[in-house]
Amino acid sequence: MEVFNNLVGNNFNHKGSSVALGFFDGVHLAHKAILSTAAELAKKNNLKSFVVTFKKSPRSYFTPNNSCLSLQTLDDKLDMISKTGIDYAYVLDFEDFKSLSATQYLKDILIKNFNPKYIVTGFNHTFGMNRSGNANFLRTNKSLGYKYIEVEKIRLNNTLISSTNIKKFVEKGYIKEANALLGYDFNIQGCVQKGMGLARKLGYKTANVFWDNNLVHPPYGVYFGCVEYKGLIYRALINWGKKPTINKDNAPLLETHILDFDKEIYGENIRVYFKAPLREEKKFNNLEELKSAITYDVQSVASLKL
Repeated sequence: MEVFNNLVGNNFNHKGSSVALGFFDGVHLAHKAILSTAAELAKKNNLKSFVVTFKKSPRSYFTPNNSCLSLQTLDDKLDMISKTGIDYAYVLDFEDFKSLSATQYLKDILIKNFNPKYIVTGFNHTFGMNRSGNANFLRTNKSLGYKYIEVEKIRLNNTLISSTNIKKFVEKGYIKEANALLGYDFNIQGCVQKGMGLARKLGYKTANVFWDNNLVHPPYGVYFGCVEYKGLIYRALINWGKKPTINKDNAPLLETHILDFDKEIYGENIRVYFKAPLREEKKFNNLEELKSAITYDVQSVASLKL
């Protein structure tokens, strides 16, 4: 999948395209339905498939609060989109388009640049000033030469699959519920950094990863999960929090003890997957109590099914 950051030089000379619209935060099961529909329509009709999305959530321009935190980085999002079969991704700056009316955006941006024969969105997708462009707007403008496909609501266990619901689950620590809606385990990727070295002294060395403040975080606590390193998956005990027993500066840290693993990987990238919560963060009276708790947590993780 080729990625473009602006519309300059869009000279594909293609006879038409299938275009998926959306922000696609998390690329969850419902997003995949939209993206795969656009990709399949393109293949069946000998067209090119496109996704048109934005670098930052459009919502962040109007309501800059925690609701604008993302489930994943842009790089992770694009990597997942590429696996749905989409040919090209346009990752645009919403600032350049936020003052356009829905008609202007449809005619001057989508039709002019992509010559869509198919436009695919989710049921709740909106665009244009005051969010005046929506599914009904796209249906009533089909005379402009495209067919509109709306992917309707998808529910799992009576819960709507949406980025909003998934973020709420993650923030409450309902990891299993979030993973079910995502269709994969909630995860982050990062470069392993050196920490205080205390975990090593306790007999449980950890891989520490920076967690971007623009991403959604679960509650502080201990979690069962796994780590991907150079294509291999390892069972892991994850601690996310301020380490109240020993941490004096109260800066939150993501620490991962990788079971049956003894390599030095400072400066290398790993991906940390969350599978289930084990316990809340707790301040222990001394390091011996902390070590005993870690020992128990490691034994618990070793007995759980990946």
